[in-house]
Amino acid sequence: MTQGPLDSADAPDTSKMLDLGPLFVPNVPGLEVHLDLDARTGTGKSVSLHLDMSIAELQVFAVATNEDLWGEMRNAIAAGLREQDVDCQVVEGRFGTEVRAVMPTVDLDGNAHVQPVRFVGIRGTRWFLRVVISGDGAIVASEKISQIDDVISQIVVHRGNEPQPPGERLWLRSPSTDLATATKANEQDGSRFGHVHISL
Repeated sequence: MTQGPLDSADAPDTSKMLDLGPLFVPNVPGLEVHLDLDARTGTGKSVSLHLDMSIAELQVFAVATNEDLWGEMRNAIAAGLREQDVDCQVVEGRFGTEVRAVMPTVDLDGNAHVQPVRFVGIRGTRWFLRVVISGDGAIVASEKISQIDDVISQIVVHRGNEPQPPGERLWLRSPSTDLATATKANEQDGSRFGHVHISL
């Protein structure tokens, strides 16, 4: 099993990563970052990472020190899928136990397809990261290392010291303030966020 994501207390320098508050996203060539903002508060509910033909949607939550949030959540996901007659398996993956399924979907032209999906839970120090991976990154091949998994493994989580009820979502913040700095830095040396396309 590959180490990562990292807790901010154990992480190297994050100054060249995209700062979303509780999450720092690595500067990876070709990566698109889509932040899902709450219309009322303007804070981020989740972030989607798009790389080649893979998408990973991430949400981060507070947990108690000895709480196993993923065990209960994983069982609920699998039960819900089976109730919908969706074939799924609970297996050991790169980041621990995950749920793999093949989901029915409809494309923009109205044609029915199936799409592989992986539901991943990653436990850290007083935080929990829920990841849903679709596209090529959900096709598991033993001889191929998923690029989107590599991106996820480089994520840094900053839980903070504020008290939070277990299971409470850690809201993401818009990087718009950083983008002005990033644009100026990119004009000078292309060193910060140079590879990342950001959509809010």
